[in-house]
Amino acid sequence: MFTTSSVTPSTQLHIDVRSSSPGTVRVATAGEIDMSCSDLLRVRLLNVLSGGHPYQIEVDLTRITFLDCSGVTVLVVVREAAARTGCRLLVTNPNPRVRRILELTGLLGLLAAGFGQAPRPVTYADVNASVGILLATQLKPPLPADRPPS
Repeated sequence: MFTTSSVTPSTQLHIDVRSSSPGTVRVATAGEIDMSCSDLLRVRLLNVLSGGHPYQIEVDLTRITFLDCSGVTVLVVVREAAARTGCRLLVTNPNPRVRRILELTGLLGLLAAGFGQAPRPVTYADVNASVGILLATQLKPPLPADRPPS
């Protein structure tokens, strides 16, 4: 069993990597995943993939409080890299806010599907559409307090 941990200064993203069983690596994350730290997450996940050649990587999102499109992109890109090596990247325990983002982008079923299920391949159009939806929901200006929603 191995363990590594890192913290990014900008958003306090914590990443804890543990080999939970032979062939399975659990990556517990805490904090925010945004464009200031998504590259760190991508590098860490790709290092896990190439370092131990696991059968499955479980990314635990229980303690993630914010996930933007750069974080979603990292999960999709690393999932595809893992699939090319015969490894499965599986997102576990997304909190309600993160779960909603994954639902809105149409990626919840793909990233959180059970290991026995055959995942649908992600296409460029899927990622492009998902990022567009995510951006549209995050960039929508708030309504003034005196104006009802239309």
